[in-house]
Amino acid sequence: MKRVALVQVGYGVVGGAVISQVLELREHWRESLGLDVRIAAVAGRDGAVAIEQGGEIDANVLRSLSRNGKNRPQALGIPLMEITRQIKDADVVIVSDAAAGEGPTDCLVDALEYGAGVVLSNKAPLSLPWSDPRVRTLWSHAKSGGRVRYEATAGAGLPVISTLRTLLDTGDEVLEITGALSGTMGAIFSEVAGGMPFSEAVTRAKELGYTEPDPRDDLSGLDVARKALILARTMGRDLDLDVIPVQSLVPDRLVSVDVDTFLDELDMSDAEIARLAQEAGARRSSLKYVASLKENNAVEVGLRSIPRSTVLGALQGPENVVSFRTRRYDDYPTVVSGPGAGADVTAAGMLGDVLALARDM
Repeated sequence: MKRVALVQVGYGVVGGAVISQVLELREHWRESLGLDVRIAAVAGRDGAVAIEQGGEIDANVLRSLSRNGKNRPQALGIPLMEITRQIKDADVVIVSDAAAGEGPTDCLVDALEYGAGVVLSNKAPLSLPWSDPRVRTLWSHAKSGGRVRYEATAGAGLPVISTLRTLLDTGDEVLEITGALSGTMGAIFSEVAGGMPFSEAVTRAKELGYTEPDPRDDLSGLDVARKALILARTMGRDLDLDVIPVQSLVPDRLVSVDVDTFLDELDMSDAEIARLAQEAGARRSSLKYVASLKENNAVEVGLRSIPRSTVLGALQGPENVVSFRTRRYDDYPTVVSGPGAGADVTAAGMLGDVLALARDM
């Protein structure tokens, strides 16, 4: 039985789902995979909030954290950087980063130097500029068979990264990747295609929980740009975020106002978005917010008119679709589609990486 100690960084919506799924499935993993996965530490921005050396955190404590992640428990005085080195009595130590922002990056690099593995849904550490030596360290371990796994950064639980890896590892050449990588944008533009004004579609998506609390975090396009950058770097392209043209759907006038004012005044964009949607419809196409990566190192993020005859053009609702056109799959591209957002599927994507990494290490 291989003993696997998991250090869970971030215990909010996604991190809480990771904790819950570990508690639910650990007996199954013991029996079917020979892996004894225990959560040895849980950490927030201020360091460890729960840790057990040589054992595991009590299940009741973990359930409390997974249910009440927003009620921040008091840190234990163990900095994020030192947590991995506190874990004893394990064959494998893996740091699972479900936080947001680049805050955990130093911890991730330290964990790699210590010999631990790293699994991310957090896109920020992998999207740092190449001039930052930490991002070079992370990507040096992110190759096939490496100790950094990041499936959940590009498509939640969808096999987007693993599909790309398989294509590359088997000698195929990627000609173009086109992807609707935001479930939020998918939901919004499905409503727009049905005739709903853009501003109403955004409000509805927020009410349904598809957007961030501030919808501008989605509409700025930054999240999609980070996903596109991660796909590009997976292909070996030394690109930085600031060279990717990103079409923001946030009017300049509304960048700094409060959320309620933003939603009240977003109707200033309705006429232009409706015009673009109607022009796409006249060409038997659909207006989609997509990322595209091409052979010439070009990466673009923004609105595009996509033929309805394609899987991407027929996309409905908060679904992700990624199309890989390669030398082998040129006339009929390889397509990955399904739910690209949600705590449970994202947590499942992370734990798939954890289990694969635990077997490999």
